[in-house]
Amino acid sequence: MVFALFSNTLDLVAYVLSFASVLAVLGAFFWWSNRLGAKPQASRLLLLTKEESARLRSTDPVFLMHVAIVVGVGVSILIALLDPFWSFFPLLRIIFLIISLPLIAGLFAAFVWRLQRFNESKQAQKLLGTNSSFNNSSAYLQLVLILAILLTTSELVVSWFSTLTNADFILNIFRNSLVILYYAEPSINLIQYFDRPPSMIRVPFKLSDVMEGKLDASTVAVGVSKMSEFPQYEKLSFDSCVEIGACESACPATAAGRPLSPRIFVRKASLLGRQKGKDPDPFESIKEEELWSCVTCGACVQSCPVAVKHLDIVYDLRRNLVNTGKLDKDKSTLLQNLVQNQNPYGFNSSSRADWARDQGIDTISSNPNAEYLYWVGCISSFDQRAQSVAKALSKIMKQAGISFAILGSEEMCNGDPARRLGEEGRYQELAYQNIERLNSYKVRKIITSCPHCFNTIKNEYPAFGGNYEVIYHSQLISNLIRDGRIKLSQDKLNEISVTLHDACYASRYNSIFDEPRSALSAATKDLREMHRRKEKTFCCGAGGSNYWYKVPQQRTIASIRTEEALGTGAGTLATECPFCLSMFEDSMRVNANSKMSVKDLAEIVAEEMLADS
Repeated sequence: MVFALFSNTLDLVAYVLSFASVLAVLGAFFWWSNRLGAKPQASRLLLLTKEESARLRSTDPVFLMHVAIVVGVGVSILIALLDPFWSFFPLLRIIFLIISLPLIAGLFAAFVWRLQRFNESKQAQKLLGTNSSFNNSSAYLQLVLILAILLTTSELVVSWFSTLTNADFILNIFRNSLVILYYAEPSINLIQYFDRPPSMIRVPFKLSDVMEGKLDASTVAVGVSKMSEFPQYEKLSFDSCVEIGACESACPATAAGRPLSPRIFVRKASLLGRQKGKDPDPFESIKEEELWSCVTCGACVQSCPVAVKHLDIVYDLRRNLVNTGKLDKDKSTLLQNLVQNQNPYGFNSSSRADWARDQGIDTISSNPNAEYLYWVGCISSFDQRAQSVAKALSKIMKQAGISFAILGSEEMCNGDPARRLGEEGRYQELAYQNIERLNSYKVRKIITSCPHCFNTIKNEYPAFGGNYEVIYHSQLISNLIRDGRIKLSQDKLNEISVTLHDACYASRYNSIFDEPRSALSAATKDLREMHRRKEKTFCCGAGGSNYWYKVPQQRTIASIRTEEALGTGAGTLATECPFCLSMFEDSMRVNANSKMSVKDLAEIVAEEMLADS
């Protein structure tokens, strides 16, 4: 009966080998799962499928091409396996062929994009001065991916011609062999860590354990000085890089001509770690300036189809640099200011609330029953321009009848600049001190107007005992407008044209997309979107503590984003982060063609707010 399905022995052999290659793909997956101690769970696979399906609404071409590749491989495998049985299910064959059409188009687009990335990757390697060994390895891996795309595309095309059955099987076997050799391990990393958010940072130790004598300080390992010291999930992460290049394409540091490519960075780590019989120092290949060039915006992590966690690796290596004292004057001054004055500026804490002196704003010590604590943040406390954001938000909250107070001189830096720089110890000191103070006032609800404060207090403080309901100011403002607690004037509704810059730590780290748009839509009918928006936003250049030091670059990251904003033709660039506000105002001042104003979302709403709302 089985032989009757094939016209000759050659067809049968080709089919058996093709079927065996499919089994080999599954076997490779389970082999890698066992080797890495990652038990395959159907629930994880279903959760990944659900998340990827939800992203199909995305207009991101790189993601859609990635989907075309993955689905194309799956469909081509099914077509090959079902080939002998098409005479029993002719309608099913037609359905598969129809499905293959958009996949062929997507694969062709992926092939063209891969050729473009291949050329651009060589330019990045030339800029960073990679050696011939790395260049050859990179070219080989990228060509393997291009070949896999070509084989899958050819297989789908051939499936339309029933007389070319053996060719279909042969293509299937070769492509499946590439999947086994190069993509089985990355698939494990994807399933294991696709939902690990960029806001999750590895905690190498807890300062409270050291202070309480539960942990010997001499045994605390901070940072990575040998490849073997990377935790297993980070090793799997950089070993899973198959040089797709989406990270490099999305990276603002690479775009600005800084000495960093996230693709090259993780591949260098992988090649170092694969040296047999050696445990090299990662800094044999990775340069300090690469690490300092990172703005921790998370674009690399968000764009990677195989869930490589570039930032975790950056943080562990930065910790090593801090631990060994490899800091320039600006970085050392930043940490010294955090130690001596509990803020990165080095100003006396007694001046923290000077901006609020004539605003009629209570401190939490004078009004401990306030429903909300407004965490002002260092930049809005000390920077004169950013203080207007704090004043605008306070005006909005008072107008809406919200009971709130500030810590005033008792507020300290949340610790984000120290942690992003790599000084975990100082970060934890600040975190514990802040948490102790917040808990002493029984604070439960916190409002912030800085996404870095928001992310730190909301996502990182719980690991150290600080559990609070944290609300971002764009969320609060949007809710107040929706509930009618504040009303905006309609006089300038048609006069104001606005484009929104999504802050990385609000959008990409915390998925705050709709709220700022909802609030701005109430203030203007002319809201213009930049091409890179929401989770695909482009950094302002201040993240990762870059605001406090300089790195070599061909142009500023802020200037690139400024040109994108100016390209919309809008009259106002709306921000939702005081650091973004500062970066873009500086960029606009040096741009001769700029007539665009820069305002925080809170400032725009406060200006349009009716007095009797």
